[in-house]
Amino acid sequence: MEEELIYRAEYIIHTYEIDFRGRARPDTLLNYLQDTAGAQAQELGFSVEALFRRGLTWVLSRYHIKIDRFPRLGEKIVILTWPSGRSEYYALRDWEILDPDGQKILTATSSWMVISLEQKQPVPIETLYAEKIIVSKRALDDDFSPLPVLPSASQEVEFPVEISHLDLNRHVNNVVYVHWALEGMPAEILFNLSPVEIEVAYRAEAVYGHRVLSRIYAADEAKKEFWHQIVRPDDRRELARLRTRWKQLN
Repeated sequence: MEEELIYRAEYIIHTYEIDFRGRARPDTLLNYLQDTAGAQAQELGFSVEALFRRGLTWVLSRYHIKIDRFPRLGEKIVILTWPSGRSEYYALRDWEILDPDGQKILTATSSWMVISLEQKQPVPIETLYAEKIIVSKRALDDDFSPLPVLPSASQEVEFPVEISHLDLNRHVNNVVYVHWALEGMPAEILFNLSPVEIEVAYRAEAVYGHRVLSRIYAADEAKKEFWHQIVRPDDRRELARLRTRWKQLN
């Protein structure tokens, strides 16, 4: 039964999905994760469209991704995803990305809530489904403890919210927050290192017409660990908090 709950999909890295190194961009891989999550949710009857008809929607709360390497242009990859746990208000989902030899190149875990569109409040997962649809393994073990608060910022970069950033809820898509955090990094990091671990806590929504500030704090220079915060500059409302670790990859 559990094997039937592991969704499998194949992707090929295209020219419009790569960076200047010829490797899949982080947002490319995150879009694949989102795509497979949506595909399995549709198979199970829990797609965003199905939830809309019930006055509900999915909202991503936490993300934790570890990347061993970035697949290159033309490479075929396999993505596996499955529901990995649940509590009263949270449903967990995990992923693995494999190369053609079956070697893991990415692992990820996430936590989701179901929100009432009218009340803008989370509802119990049992409101959506009572069955214990769970695969008893985790790609990454994470209890999703709070991410650290920035004591200060060594760099701040402002971005506009564009119409292309919006999802079906008309809010900024979760991948865009990660893009803002990474894009705000110093050029010497972006051109010489790669993000190999990304943790995200989503805290509030951004919509079209907003501007956001990507704030960065160098927490550990030796380990190349950085803390990030995405805020609205007008009222300093925190939209997302992140932690990233970087290293040099071939």
